[in-house]
Amino acid sequence: MIIKELAEKSFLDDIEKYAFPELVDGDQDYRWCHRYAHDVVTGKIIAGKWIKKACERHLKDLLRSDVYFDSDEAENVVNWFKFIPITDGKAVGKATVLFPWQIFMCCCLMAWKITDSGLRKYKYAYIQVGRKAGKSTLAGGLTLYVMYTAGYFRPRAYSVATKKDQAKILWSAALVMIKLSPELMSIFKPRANDILLPSQEGEFKPLASDSNSLDGLNPLVASLDECHAIKDRNLYGVMVSAFGAQPEGLMLTITTAGTVLDGICTDLNKSGKKVLSGERVQDAYFYMIYEIDKGDDWSEEKNWYKANPALGRQPSIEYLRDRFIEATLSSEEKANFMTKHLNVFVSGADKWLDLDEVKNCRKIMNIEEYYGRECTVGFDRSLVNDITSFCLLFPNELGGADCFYINLLPMQAVKDATDYLRSVYNKAIENKNLEVLDGKVIKNSQLKKYFLWINDNFDVEMFGYDPYKMRETAMDMEEAGLPMVSVSQGVGNMSEPTKKLEELIKNETFAYDDDLFEFATTNAILGVTKMNNVSVYRENIQTDKIDPLIATVIALSCATLQEVKHNVYESRGLI
Repeated sequence: MIIKELAEKSFLDDIEKYAFPELVDGDQDYRWCHRYAHDVVTGKIIAGKWIKKACERHLKDLLRSDVYFDSDEAENVVNWFKFIPITDGKAVGKATVLFPWQIFMCCCLMAWKITDSGLRKYKYAYIQVGRKAGKSTLAGGLTLYVMYTAGYFRPRAYSVATKKDQAKILWSAALVMIKLSPELMSIFKPRANDILLPSQEGEFKPLASDSNSLDGLNPLVASLDECHAIKDRNLYGVMVSAFGAQPEGLMLTITTAGTVLDGICTDLNKSGKKVLSGERVQDAYFYMIYEIDKGDDWSEEKNWYKANPALGRQPSIEYLRDRFIEATLSSEEKANFMTKHLNVFVSGADKWLDLDEVKNCRKIMNIEEYYGRECTVGFDRSLVNDITSFCLLFPNELGGADCFYINLLPMQAVKDATDYLRSVYNKAIENKNLEVLDGKVIKNSQLKKYFLWINDNFDVEMFGYDPYKMRETAMDMEEAGLPMVSVSQGVGNMSEPTKKLEELIKNETFAYDDDLFEFATTNAILGVTKMNNVSVYRENIQTDKIDPLIATVIALSCATLQEVKHNVYESRGLI
């Protein structure tokens, strides 16, 4: 501990040369890059854990010999923004004044270079910052800067999103910048659908993943704006791979947090934290993650600064106080406040289960160890695009349930799936959590062997099933001697077992080891009636798969019925 304290003291002493006390907030001086890092590390500026780590990384890199900080380049990029006008509000047309954190970001991205080659160190950037922080100005201004100064013939730049309208937001901001600036108008030529750089035959345009034109790109700059809602990892992967031929390409992802907990943004957030903590070395990746720290009181105004580095000016403290009051009155507004203003990824207000709580229940289990044991089975059938799921529910010694899953899909459903869904399915296939059957639909003849296998290997008290399109299969299985029980999807049957599942998860007496069950919990929305009955549904029937979850609720419903019949689970405390 003493050695660590001495090392920290030595580090703080070493960085005092970067304090630059003569600088005043508002000075458009590249030295604010160093001063900002110094003030964050020494606690003069309120910042969260990961921004402190980013600033420490910058200051420690100044001691390296294999990379160097190009002060001339840093000065050039700061001066560039003197030609970038404000594009909205009362100050429209006036020159952009960068905040210290913005100077830090721009200078780090542009001025850190590799000693041997002189090329820029950073090719990929992930910036996560609260709403109204000026993200579009930064991304648009940097895109134009790289296009103009990189010295490339025919530089290509793209503003990228899943939909064209979203892709045009950042691009449109750059378009307005140019039209409002005589200096930029002398360099660029804005047009209806693109921005040209005539002197170098360059082009900047918006690009959507649904345009079928992503392959074969060779971008110098790609900006992915507000990626928090994007589930499709293919979009990011395609753009990253496209930079292979560009030694100084820049992939800029700038966003707030959101409610998609299994998308590309959460992947980048986690990767960034591994790099900043030293767990992973990725010298070409730059991360700035502005968010409140775990355990922070979200109602404390001092903590708001961690997610909003220019709070008080952009946005105003009054604006955030108003949003906070709204957040105290509505669970939906609280979720919005946490994601957009405190920059924390959380389940949406309408989402049923907390993913972290679900993951706490995941453990490695071997189904062979359960052969011969009593269980109830929940079955949710699909014919075409949804997942057909069996849930085998075994009472455990914690008074809860251990659940195993058999998930089935026809081959055609996998072929027709979106890129995002296909990545989910491929992971599940790899982990043996999904079986793909030949054909376009799952046939009765294919299902029967699974029912019979389960019945042969376990002491099944009930096979609960949704009667929808199950008449033929159910009759065949009854004739074979299986204990088939129809469980309709009405609130009366599903409400109590749904509540029971949530209770088991929160108490960590539920156990599973299945990718698709976990995926289903991220898509489930809870509806509540005036009588406090609940039901589970999904927002998008094409992409939001919840079938393993429904099978689990059916299995719990059967366990309840079985308990009423002869208290089969009473000794183990499941019900």
